[in-house]
Amino acid sequence: MKLNYRDRIVLTIVIVVLVWVAGVMLFIKPKIESLQDSQAALDDAKATLADLKERNKADKDLKKRIQDAYLEVNKMTESFYSVQANQHASQEVDNLLETAKIENLDMSVSAYTPYTIQPYEYVSTKAVTEIDTTVQDYINQSEPITPDTADAEAGAKGEAVAAPAIIGSYEVSFSYKGKIDDVEKFCNDLQNSTKAKSMKTMIVKNVDFMFSAETDKDGKTVTEDVVNEKTGDKSTKPKVSDTDVEGNMTLIMMVVEKLPDYNDK
Repeated sequence: MKLNYRDRIVLTIVIVVLVWVAGVMLFIKPKIESLQDSQAALDDAKATLADLKERNKADKDLKKRIQDAYLEVNKMTESFYSVQANQHASQEVDNLLETAKIENLDMSVSAYTPYTIQPYEYVSTKAVTEIDTTVQDYINQSEPITPDTADAEAGAKGEAVAAPAIIGSYEVSFSYKGKIDDVEKFCNDLQNSTKAKSMKTMIVKNVDFMFSAETDKDGKTVTEDVVNEKTGDKSTKPKVSDTDVEGNMTLIMMVVEKLPDYNDK
């Protein structure tokens, strides 16, 4: 079949269009899709980079903050004795007694024991009836704050909430002899220095004493004559000192594990 000029022109145009469409489908469209994928990947990379920059900005002083936190915690641990062998703990107490001029007669140290530190204890002395609570709730349009809900209220506001803390401890018990003034000063110094944080934390759990019998230079008990006021009979008894005492004392030595140096690898 012979095509005329017009048909050849139309056929040529159709072939060109088909070739163009085929070229678009085979070559140009994949390139466009690839370009779109690359653009999406680029956008994701930019978002990731921006996020990393924000993190890097937030952590630019991370090393200093770690150092500050370490120093703060380390300073806190300086208020406590370090975890140590029992004989070292007993030596610590023995040194304190020697400085206070109190004679240690015998001593025992307990095993490492958990000790709970209570930040505070609140007991309300105010009598509150059910109608009082109802009225207060109506006035405030909220749940009244009580000693039981105070910590929860503070925690919800993001405030620091005091809570019991458990640390290690040794219980040191011993018998002693010394002057009543020295014993009293020793106990007061422990209490005051702990409050002032001028000494490591050790508290007096229990102390008892009785005045000792006087002794002579040879260590013998000095006696004195006494007269029974009712019968008039005379007898002798040990002479009790006005200053020398003996008794038992129990101390609690609070200990924590020391932090390793953060610079150590």
